[in-house]
Amino acid sequence: MTKHSSVSIKKQLVLSFIVISTIIIASVTYFNFTSNIAQEKENFIKSSLIQTKLFADFAAPTLAFWDNDGARENLENLKTDTNVLRAIIFDEKERIFTQYNPSNLRDIVAVNSKDIFHKKQVVSLVDNNDSFMSFGILKIAVPIKQKDKTYGVLYVERTTDSISNTIKKTFQEVIIFTMFLLIVIYLLSIIFSNYFLKPILSLANTAENIASSRDYATRVNYDSKNEIGSLYNAFNILLKDTENLTNNLEKEVDIKTNELNLKTQELESSLKNLKHTQQQLIESEKMSALGNLVSGIAHEVNTPLGNAITSSSIIQKETSSLFKSFEEGTLKRSTLDSKLNILNESSSLLVKTLNYASELIRSFKQISVDQATNDIRKFEIKEYIYEIFLTNHNKLKLIPVNISIYGDDDVKIKNSPGIIGQIFNNLIQNSITHGFDEFKGNARITVLLEVKNEDLIIEYSDNGKGIPQDLIGKVFEPFVTTKRNAGGTGLGLNIVYNLVTQKLQGKIQIQSQKDLGVKFIITIPLEYRRKEHI
Repeated sequence: MTKHSSVSIKKQLVLSFIVISTIIIASVTYFNFTSNIAQEKENFIKSSLIQTKLFADFAAPTLAFWDNDGARENLENLKTDTNVLRAIIFDEKERIFTQYNPSNLRDIVAVNSKDIFHKKQVVSLVDNNDSFMSFGILKIAVPIKQKDKTYGVLYVERTTDSISNTIKKTFQEVIIFTMFLLIVIYLLSIIFSNYFLKPILSLANTAENIASSRDYATRVNYDSKNEIGSLYNAFNILLKDTENLTNNLEKEVDIKTNELNLKTQELESSLKNLKHTQQQLIESEKMSALGNLVSGIAHEVNTPLGNAITSSSIIQKETSSLFKSFEEGTLKRSTLDSKLNILNESSSLLVKTLNYASELIRSFKQISVDQATNDIRKFEIKEYIYEIFLTNHNKLKLIPVNISIYGDDDVKIKNSPGIIGQIFNNLIQNSITHGFDEFKGNARITVLLEVKNEDLIIEYSDNGKGIPQDLIGKVFEPFVTTKRNAGGTGLGLNIVYNLVTQKLQGKIQIQSQKDLGVKFIITIPLEYRRKEHI
């Protein structure tokens, strides 16, 4: 947007007139003044030289007859000329014959009389720079001759105060005239600017009022057929077109606004449905994970419970046999040792399998409760991740996958363990379904935990098939999957992304190359920061 000048066009026009006039007047005055000064100096020097030559002619007879009194009397006639500072007559031997020195000047004569005997005359204007327009001292030396014979030299010093005063007076008159002329120009510029700019300024004020009020029905009038009248007519045409365009635009805006309101309502409804659907998908994925967890745990617990039943049956059988032999009195030491060894091994196996089953059930109970409630609590992250892998052991052992978890055992975080469990369940399922599908190598999943400042960095990586480069930037988008024909929904990593960024207030990055595995870098705060609703 163009920023308007703070000086009005009227002031600019007046100032332009004054500046241009000042430049013209100053230029003309300067050239006239300098030429006047040069002319005055030239006239002064010429008249002074003529006067000096005249006195030199008068001094020739007196010097020829060595009439000192007559020479002094001639010089005394210079009293009537106030410009003469002193006059000196030198004889042919360069001695002072007589002089006129009313001011008793004692400085050395600046003109060497020897130069006079080799030249016709010497004229020198010495500038003393005493004051403004002071031209200094005019020094003139002319030979005193009679019938081509030189008898001496007449040296005269004249002040230039007369021409200085004349120039100063002229300068004052020029300044006064210039000021008067500038005042006249200023008044004339105001008069002419008012006359010529009045219709333009009126048009400008009307345009500003229309711009502020948006009243494009306004029209302007100016009874003239010159360029300003054409400008007024063009302005009226522009106002008419603007009024039509504004009316059409307002109608179009009303139509578009109504359409936009309808679209906004539809989008708000769609967004609400989308959020509801997203929440349902997350809950569905959570329930699916819990279902898989239940089936996995049931399968895992079945083996140790079967071993426990077998061990308890053996214990019961051997104990009954031992009691029978004891009651019949046929119990031998060798038989006792054998039976006790069998009972000891069976009881040890029973305790081991029951402890394993108990650990599985405890992990299942904790993780299932966490995933169902999503409560915030403080827990040891490394131990919890170990329990998550333990509950997924049934699926991982089918490949099989070697699990490695690195990090400080004492690291505790305050967050939702259920959400972390859901994230890891999705990542583990992603590794099994995509990374290790038809995998021929030694499958491995590695989890690295690192505390940095106030955040926990979790690096989850597998050495599976990796992700194609064209899908790296899309894996967190919904419905992106390479297993669509094999039952994949493409929602697993999208759910992981939403859980990390929205629920855990963290961020997630992915690094992968085809056939070189994949790495997920998850950064979450060590302590959950509850968002304040404004």
